[in-house]
Amino acid sequence: MPCKFEVICKPAGRSPHMECCTIWVAYNLRCSVLVKQNGAGNRGWLYKYKSNLSSEGCQCTLHLHTSTIMSEGHRVAVYYQTQYDSSMAANSPFGHYVSPLPLLTLITHLFLAAFHINSDKSVHLNDNAPEDPMFTQMWQDLGQMQAQGVKVIGMLGGAAPGTYSLLSADNFPTYYPILRNYISEFHLDGMDLDVEQSTPISVIENLITQLKADFGNDFIITLAPVATAMTEGSNLSGFDYVTLDKAMGAQIAWYNVQFYSGFGSLFPDTQYIDIINFGYDPNRRVATIASLVVAAVLTSPANGGGYISIDEVVSSAKDLSQKYGFNFGGINGWEYFNSLPDTTQPQEWAQTIKNAMANLTAAKREFEASKRSQVWALSSL
Repeated sequence: MPCKFEVICKPAGRSPHMECCTIWVAYNLRCSVLVKQNGAGNRGWLYKYKSNLSSEGCQCTLHLHTSTIMSEGHRVAVYYQTQYDSSMAANSPFGHYVSPLPLLTLITHLFLAAFHINSDKSVHLNDNAPEDPMFTQMWQDLGQMQAQGVKVIGMLGGAAPGTYSLLSADNFPTYYPILRNYISEFHLDGMDLDVEQSTPISVIENLITQLKADFGNDFIITLAPVATAMTEGSNLSGFDYVTLDKAMGAQIAWYNVQFYSGFGSLFPDTQYIDIINFGYDPNRRVATIASLVVAAVLTSPANGGGYISIDEVVSSAKDLSQKYGFNFGGINGWEYFNSLPDTTQPQEWAQTIKNAMANLTAAKREFEASKRSQVWALSSL
């Protein structure tokens, strides 16, 4: 979550507006700014290089919500699709339940896979409705994780086709509200758009716009392109990600880039660096481009082609952390339940990745604490 500011503005000769207030926070901290104008709220993203509240018509006081400051980088995430492991003895009426709770304190984000919209106006989480009793324990566990700061993001789409066809302009009024209601009912913190069918870019732009309108700026929207798509190469989505980023980048939190299945590899890390250098516009937000690219890798060779060992992932994570500092976007693993090095303790994968970036994570926290101490209330400027 980005840091938050609240700016209370009072008119002084003319009505204040968004341009009255430009807020700067040093060293690439991204800030959500709520400008209150005579009791009304107007939210926007402002990035300038000076604390400069105009004296021409505005008297403003700046308040920092210090509890929510976090930098963009060093995410440790996993996809959680297999809730029941059919290879193990049952420990519940529905099979062997794989609890996500061992991931507490190890990950920052959990991607719950995979949501699908169906032509019969239903939504499934994999093969069952999200409200199916088989998921009751899972929702309780995810709620516990959210209460301790882990963000739970639904993954929409994936290899199964159909979902994004039902979100076309003609179908959107019928099918989107069904998805929206599930997001609200189960308190998801965001959605990961995994578009693996040819889809017009307008469908994705419209979906992102509506999700933000319905759930607000803090709602996390990510996408999951294959690595080659980020440099306008092979692409499963049917639209150009550079074009999408230019149009919608301010509303996209980051990209979970798939470095596997023949579309790329994180080891060596040259392809990741090529993406960063490709030409994405860093000026649309203060965060550097590296913070927008999370490297998604396989946690086991059983999960697909292009697996690299956890030692190789750690090597690249350390190298990229050194190169980009704590703006390195982080690592995401597909998927949790059978993660190596020990499938009986799959959380060890996340622990290993977290440890690989521990020094820079500590440095990030120290840096952010120093930035908080430099912000003070401004009035009558």
